[in-house]
Amino acid sequence: MELSNREMSHFNDSNQFDRRFKEAIKYFKSRSPVVFVSQHYKFWEAHGFVQQSLAKTLTDEGVPVVWFDGADWRRGQSVQYWRSPLLKITQLPALPLRRFSILDSLNSRFQLNALKRSLAKGVKPFLWVQSGLDERVARKLPYIDVFSVFDDPYIHAPDGELSGKSSLIVLQNDFAKNIFSKQHPDKTVVLYPPMDISQTSFSQTNNFRLPEGFPNKVMGYIGSFFSRGFDLVMFEDFMRSLPDWGFLLCGRTDELGLTKISRWTKYKNFLYLPWIPRYQVGAVWQTLSLNLMLYRPDPTSHGAFPVKFLEALYHGVPSVSTAVPKTSSLEKIIPQSSFARELKNLAVQQASRPSEALNNLFDRFEIEMNPKFHLIKVSENIRDK
Repeated sequence: MELSNREMSHFNDSNQFDRRFKEAIKYFKSRSPVVFVSQHYKFWEAHGFVQQSLAKTLTDEGVPVVWFDGADWRRGQSVQYWRSPLLKITQLPALPLRRFSILDSLNSRFQLNALKRSLAKGVKPFLWVQSGLDERVARKLPYIDVFSVFDDPYIHAPDGELSGKSSLIVLQNDFAKNIFSKQHPDKTVVLYPPMDISQTSFSQTNNFRLPEGFPNKVMGYIGSFFSRGFDLVMFEDFMRSLPDWGFLLCGRTDELGLTKISRWTKYKNFLYLPWIPRYQVGAVWQTLSLNLMLYRPDPTSHGAFPVKFLEALYHGVPSVSTAVPKTSSLEKIIPQSSFARELKNLAVQQASRPSEALNNLFDRFEIEMNPKFHLIKVSENIRDK
């Protein structure tokens, strides 16, 4: 998403920002409760954590929130790192044996009735669908305010019931917007995923030191790096080609990733760290000279935005990436290439990017990925319709 100079100055002006945020909260209070339906992500599940920052921001401002977790016939247990009397977490009802048509039909009715009951609790509660909803349920709902497409843009077709019924379709990157805007040019908007960036999120107190003799200049990636979506072959090529650089991976991976890591112990310039809680990872970020976002094209993430880019900026670390749909909104913002030789040259150059340029980028994306900004833009887009 590219903000105009005028709008950017509005959001840089704290008075303007506060005024627009108060107007957004006033609007959401008039439409409360805000009902989130998260069919594919449980509350605070690892891959959905950035979206729950919206619920926290709303409840902090006195807006009641009802959160529907993904459908399952077994009662799930949500993981909550904070609590509020204004937050109610429930679950979309689901029947076992839904592969049978009669039970499948009953199941959609149960979900529809559960949502209608929530929508009957206010004058006109704000209905926000996160990632997906049964098309049969979407068709019979009286209205849907927002459909946030999220990582996988192929779950619901642009000409489907959910897309058609929604007043606003929110995408995370330009690639996904190009898919939906052809059918719905007047109600698609790119908003980067909201994310809490603060000292409370990334503690600097955790002690971490590189092994003795390890190169001082380090490239790497902090976060899940599964073989389907992260180019492990290219990462190894970087290690072989740049022996004077250290290479670090920190996070969860799959069986193939663990096999690669086991083999990479022969490289003296490679270091692997298992998953570290987000609030303790700041010290590891401080060791990096460059954030290597070596993503592979994976349809389940074609609609995503790499939040690691903002994390890196927060710690003053520049980034390079492969050119895939997930990074489409970062074109011309950071160096990109899907060819290893070219990207290696760009990486070495980018590692010495001036801190002033990084600070300017952080100032911009800190605003655009602020949960308050997300709520402002959604409310303004809805009110303009």
